[in-house]
Amino acid sequence: MFSPLDILYIVLAFCVLWFTAALFWLLWQIAMIFRNINTAVSELREKLIKIEEAITFIRGKFDHASSMLTMLVSGVGKVVDYAMEKRREAPSSKPFKAKHKKIVQEDSDE
Repeated sequence: MFSPLDILYIVLAFCVLWFTAALFWLLWQIAMIFRNINTAVSELREKLIKIEEAITFIRGKFDHASSMLTMLVSGVGKVVDYAMEKRREAPSSKPFKAKHKKIVQEDSDE
């Protein structure tokens, strides 16, 4: 039958087989962990790019609005300056006359 040395070699062969299977399973798990990390990082990059685009869009809108507001303020300032000049040029000896509206009330017989 089998000598003790043959049985030892058979047991060692099974041990090497199980060790190889365990090592392969461990490497597979590590590879899956790295794959999941890579997927998560890719999704994070996509989300960060979308956030960056949104912030750039909002910044552009604020820049455009602030330039329009600057033009509006300068325009209002010119109108106020024009009104102040007209007020200075107007003769101040004119008396102020209040305009009174007549209120007409009609009697209605119902």
